[in-house]
Amino acid sequence: MDTLLPIEADPTRLASLAARGRRPEFTDDPMLDRLYSVALVLTAELAITRLRLDAVERMLGRGDDVSRATVDEFKPEPHEAAERARLQREYLDRVFRALTAEGQRKAG
Repeated sequence: MDTLLPIEADPTRLASLAARGRRPEFTDDPMLDRLYSVALVLTAELAITRLRLDAVERMLGRGDDVSRATVDEFKPEPHEAAERARLQREYLDRVFRALTAEGQRKAG
């Protein structure tokens, strides 16, 4: 699943977009669907937090000043961006493994 998140994607901006259309239906149980939705929102929030923490750690390692503004403006070097994308994919793969397995099981 290496197409989950392009290297140049800005998950902070994407997470703030308002939901449009119908709520996704994962199961026949509305309560379980709400639980999945909560899990997805929390996963997105943690993904953003992990990227911001990575930015802070890299900036501190370089001796850069760290503030909310500098973290917001952080631009990783190409090799850092590739590593961040890989770590993000691995995180999302771990989180969604159960959902993927369930979807494959239902598909037959």
